[in-house]
Amino acid sequence: MVDDSQLIKCVILTLRKENVLLPNAVVAEIISVKGIEDVAGAPDWLLGTMNWRGAEVPLLSYEAAGGEKISKVNLNTQAVVLYATGKHGELGDAPYLGLIMSGVPHVSRFTKDQITIDEEADAESEHPMRAQKVRINGASVSILDVDAMVEMVAELAA
Repeated sequence: MVDDSQLIKCVILTLRKENVLLPNAVVAEIISVKGIEDVAGAPDWLLGTMNWRGAEVPLLSYEAAGGEKISKVNLNTQAVVLYATGKHGELGDAPYLGLIMSGVPHVSRFTKDQITIDEEADAESEHPMRAQKVRINGASVSILDVDAMVEMVAELAA
């Protein structure tokens, strides 16, 4: 049996075409999206900002950042609110990012031995919000790069 101190607690987000893995510690809350404010001249991946607990949070699309066309956000759309950790610290007044999801997130625990680099991943499958492609128990998953997301939003504000 594996000691609990050796388990990595993660959240797997279901997106339209792939699953994305991130540490449980960066997830603030899962919410229904409503009241999105447009950002003038924003790239396709920045859907706008939304008010969450009094903070204006940038709402991002993983799919659009990868060059995919995305459907409109509606009342059934959910987002994960993430703590904007890393080298940039805070984004303006709110140290948070929102990311659109397609399905129900799953909290899981893995040992580091269960997570391996995905050797079959295409070099052409580069994505600005992906840190790395890995396999967990044989299934291909992308690790979300929250630092890169923070940097993308910070560059727009500069």
